[in-house]
Amino acid sequence: MSLIGVTKNIVVVGNGSVGKTSLLLAFTQGTFPEIHVATVYDTEEITMTIDENEHYIKLHDTAGQEDYERLRRFSYHLADAFVLCYDITDRVSFDNIELKWIDELRGDNEDIPVILVATKEDKRNRHCVPRKEGEDLCGRIRADAFFECSAKTGKNVEEIFIEAARAAIRGSRKEPENSSWLCCCCRWFSK
Repeated sequence: MSLIGVTKNIVVVGNGSVGKTSLLLAFTQGTFPEIHVATVYDTEEITMTIDENEHYIKLHDTAGQEDYERLRRFSYHLADAFVLCYDITDRVSFDNIELKWIDELRGDNEDIPVILVATKEDKRNRHCVPRKEGEDLCGRIRADAFFECSAKTGKNVEEIFIEAARAAIRGSRKEPENSSWLCCCCRWFSK
């Protein structure tokens, strides 16, 4: 096993209170905070074993509130991958993926991979955003992967960050399977 010296940055974004900090704490510390503490901006550097190699990964926890938009956008230029979160119990956070977040992320970052994450899966009930809607959204925004997770139970927490790290290491977005979209270069060459 060898250590790869280049740090890859994973930036976690989404509406306030969707569980971004809880997701990061569940991954990095194996803990779940019982009380909500709003985050302005935080980072943590870890090493991860991906495909039998050790990699430096810096995790960026951002604030979802409008008041911190300028600070949050500052972290985007660092990103090698985005983890874009919504709360399955909060329809507004789901709708904001398309209404706000994907445009904000993709502004100058079109080639940076996006992992779409539905948080708080442990709170699923009949009033929640259905998994199928999350899968459909993943296709519409051309995300590289979709996960439902629970920071409280640990479901899919590690898998999310392994996928995000792989995407960051890969270096650019892969074309989603069964996708009809073509990048601008592919469209030009296909004429």
